Amino acid sequence: MTKSARIPVAGACLLFLACCSLPWVGLWNPNGVADTGLYSLYGGRMAHGLVPYRDFFIEFPPGALPALVIPALPRSNYVVWFKIFEFLCGAGTLVCLGIILTALRVSRRNMWIALGLAAIAPAALGAITLNSFDYWPALLTTAAVAALVSRRITVAFALLGAATAAKLFPAGLLPLTLLFAVPQLGRWRRPLIAYAGTLFLIVAPFAILGPGGLRFSLHVQLRRGLQLESLGASVLATAHHFGLYDAHYTPNLAYAQLSGTTASTLATVSTVVMVAAIALVAWLYHRTRGEASDLVDAAAATIVAIVAFAKVISPQYLLWLVALVAAAALRRRLAAPLLLGVLGLTQVWVPGRFRELQSLEWVTWALLARNLLLVTLFAVLAASLRDRAASSGQASPRTLPLPARRARRRARFRRPGRMA
Repeated sequence: MTKSARIPVAGACLLFLACCSLPWVGLWNPNGVADTGLYSLYGGRMAHGLVPYRDFFIEFPPGALPALVIPALPRSNYVVWFKIFEFLCGAGTLVCLGIILTALRVSRRNMWIALGLAAIAPAALGAITLNSFDYWPALLTTAAVAALVSRRITVAFALLGAATAAKLFPAGLLPLTLLFAVPQLGRWRRPLIAYAGTLFLIVAPFAILGPGGLRFSLHVQLRRGLQLESLGASVLATAHHFGLYDAHYTPNLAYAQLSGTTASTLATVSTVVMVAAIALVAWLYHRTRGEASDLVDAAAATIVAIVAFAKVISPQYLLWLVALVAAAALRRRLAAPLLLGVLGLTQVWVPGRFRELQSLEWVTWALLARNLLLVTLFAVLAASLRDRAASSGQASPRTLPLPARRARRRARFRRPGRMA
């Protein structure tokens, strides 16, 4: 990061601190909401020497464990330390965003705009911001993109592997990041080894100590049904208001998910649409010049696709996309109000009106509006990539200069009609 970028980043961190200190966000509130009680239970057990997956069940992936156990180590108020940890992770995403913006060579004014947009996210999203551990995988993912645009390819894929171990969604970025990295290195094995190796090092100890518990944890996560806050569920909630659908829930206290043939079908359709959206973004990116700004736009669109179309959406998942969408919003200004609208509408029912959401009361209209804004945000980012692909043609190379030996190797596999 250049010296000129440090002042905007420092200013954004101070703004982030001010937003986190707001009463409805609650950095200094010692009481927690949502899953902080569960986190405290898991963190306390690990702090006392119990091994997750072997000695007790835990639903989260192994890479999420640092976010749960570190706040338990001071042996004092868990919620206070957990919020401080999440605040530091959120500030870390701002630092990584500053590195991304520096690599993109944006103006000082645009740097302030993007960093400011990411910094005010807690004020729009509310209490769930610091009462979930999702700033931790968001930090790892943003750091991976920052390393990529800084041309630290191996480090980037190691960070992406760590992010995948913390939350599975960064795996959706793998095709895109390979499209960016392979032309830089002239080979694909090194980045994949860095990604898979890091993932293996994090997961393997628990696979050895508690293979059954780890396998069951992954099974529980992957087999979840259509969650109440997903796009498909909001469509069914709308049908319910018009007397076209009668909602039923699975007997699961941990998750509010719809049951029945219709809900199961929509869950499958949601997964297919999500995968198709990820593939579409990768294809659009492949048609661009392959510049760092193209990668950032494509990464933002990919994560928005995962959040918008997945069969499971929890409100804290929105933290994954804040930093990258803020960077992409410099080229598609409509993305900024869409992001703030998505965050603000989520606060309508989180955390105080979730029971009203389960009862499919009026708040489901806010849910539908939020999800439609997410789809619109994806469309805006995908359209930006499409326009950049259309304007790129074959006018410029997709790579930085390579040594002559690698250039000759690439030339042997170049497709006919494609310029170097």
